[in-house]
Amino acid sequence: MTTDGRAWLADYRNRLDELRERAARVQLEITTLTATVTSRDGAVSATVDHTGALSGLSFGPAAESVSRERLGMLVVQATADAAAEVARRAARALDPLLDR
Repeated sequence: MTTDGRAWLADYRNRLDELRERAARVQLEITTLTATVTSRDGAVSATVDHTGALSGLSFGPAAESVSRERLGMLVVQATADAAAEVARRAARALDPLLDR
């Protein structure tokens, strides 16, 4: 192998190592993502983890004056909004790997 070939291979290995390090950082960042969304009226706050799974739910004082049907809808909407926010953050976290 020529000197140029060795240099190219060393550079390639360095770039792979750097990419592995960035990927590990991104993976850690993504696995620790959470998002919390509160309904406009403050009746419901939903928190989701990096998978979009509901990990926390709380009800504010406004929940007492909301019908159960409406409260259920607020829970579903707040959870969906929080999951969408986690997805947006995860997409942004991937930027260093995609060289955008």
